Amino acid sequence: MRKLITVFAIVTSLAWSSLTMAKLEIEIIQGNASALPIAVVPFQWRSSGYPPITAVTDVISLDLYRSGLFAPMDEADMAEKPIEAEDIRFGTWRLLKTDYIVIGSISNAPDGNGYDIAYQLFDVHTQERMLSQITTVGLGDLRFGAHRVADAIYEKLTGVPGAFSTRIAYVSATDAGNGLHYELVVADADGFNPQSIVGSPEPLLSPAWSPDGTHLAYVSFEKGNSAIYMQEVATGARELVSSSKGINGAPAFSP
Repeated sequence: MRKLITVFAIVTSLAWSSLTMAKLEIEIIQGNASALPIAVVPFQWRSSGYPPITAVTDVISLDLYRSGLFAPMDEADMAEKPIEAEDIRFGTWRLLKTDYIVIGSISNAPDGNGYDIAYQLFDVHTQERMLSQITTVGLGDLRFGAHRVADAIYEKLTGVPGAFSTRIAYVSATDAGNGLHYELVVADADGFNPQSIVGSPEPLLSPAWSPDGTHLAYVSFEKGNSAIYMQEVATGARELVSSSKGINGAPAFSP
């Protein structure tokens, strides 16, 4: 079985309700020369036992990098790796031409059922502490917590809410040998943790998130004619919304 390059998709965050069905083609023609230099210093593990596998610092840095607005410093280029605010030598970071620095730590949550991600954001030039927060997540949600940290940093520095902790929905088409097999997939905004919520030998089109992010509406041709279904993402329960004669397409939720 080989994976087709063609993917029919609409990448939609939880807050978006507009729809498109298109052949997904991404062409990167240049970088952003004005990207803000930022250093996300590796977060320290502060509890007993082995640290979690998830590389929180890498997730945060990659989120910011993919936005096109930030240029995270490579860890190898960091002259020092401060843990506390008093450890930061701002003059050193100015020499490294870094505008902002993020430091932090990870520890077991007090109840033992999750993690605390403590982090601080500083302006290197003014030495102002711009953020000082703790994000608490469940045991299996450390990556999600890292996305939330990136959201907070992005919003603080741009004034626009971050979308790294949202999810995307897209339709993939796979060559099954005797035809195409279509799947409606939900994944993290960076493409990790993909989960197929419905599959069909017939086309699936136009996924649309409900405003609260718990349901997806989409078009299915599984019974020959186009029909609109609404499906609960968590349970897989779905209901037929419309199968009228003619074209049933482009589902959208009213706010």
